[in-house]
Amino acid sequence: MSWFKIDDGFHCHPKVFAAGTPAVGLYVRCGSWAAQQASDGIVPKAVARMYGTARMIKALIDAGLWHQKGHDCESCPQLDSNSYAIHQFLERNPSRVDVELERKAKSERQQRWREGKKKAQANDGSAADVDGDVDASPRRHGDAAPVPPRPVPSQVPPTEEPPPPPPSANTPGTDVVAASGRGEIQPLIEAMGARGMNVSWKFSSTEWLELRDAVRRVGVPALIDHATRAWQAAKTAPYSAKYFLSGWTGLQNAPAYTGPRAVTGPPSAASDYLADMARIAAELRATEEAEERNAQ
Repeated sequence: MSWFKIDDGFHCHPKVFAAGTPAVGLYVRCGSWAAQQASDGIVPKAVARMYGTARMIKALIDAGLWHQKGHDCESCPQLDSNSYAIHQFLERNPSRVDVELERKAKSERQQRWREGKKKAQANDGSAADVDGDVDASPRRHGDAAPVPPRPVPSQVPPTEEPPPPPPSANTPGTDVVAASGRGEIQPLIEAMGARGMNVSWKFSSTEWLELRDAVRRVGVPALIDHATRAWQAAKTAPYSAKYFLSGWTGLQNAPAYTGPRAVTGPPSAASDYLADMARIAAELRATEEAEERNAQ
């Protein structure tokens, strides 16, 4: 595989500004094609028209990024009337001869590696496959290091810890559920599954106790409501019920409504003012009613 190289100052070169961004896109695509085909920077007009427009081609020629036969690139013997030449391509990129020599050397290195591998396996009796692709080419300056394959994570969820033993009369509050299952936590687990929130229930003994207390304090519906809102707000689906534990343990029962509370303590200045206004209003109404009776 060959590389099409451009200078790190290419983005701000006057010729690039003169050609414009759309034409530079054509320049890069055709440069990549020329590197792949080892054409020494010669781009057929058919390829140029396949990737760009006549206006883009003209912009590259006018800016001096491309040359054409009979104008400004008589020194390119491969250039004819049916192609364009990329400016200074061979000053930054290997020639066809260099590319072919490198490809041949790489092929020979791969063949020697395979033969050596087969010989070593024949000596130790192993039968590993050696016919796969091998990149035996030496790393050049600037090439990225090979990336090792990413391990595939196991899809098997971790084994859940068994619940702690049943409560003891001698040590109240130190245990959480009956030995036959998760006891008071089981309705929460089933409700979570019914809502499609399938998570791992792996807790320590202390965390089981905290969750048991939350169930007793606010009830399963409140815990499910909190988990639903947290699930919807999460960027990725939570894997473990521990994701909700801190929120569950922080929930508190809302105080029951017992009606309006009686006002206690001495009356305030505002109360006195309102009482005076009410008294004055009552006196005015009484005066108006008396005047109406006298008028009749």
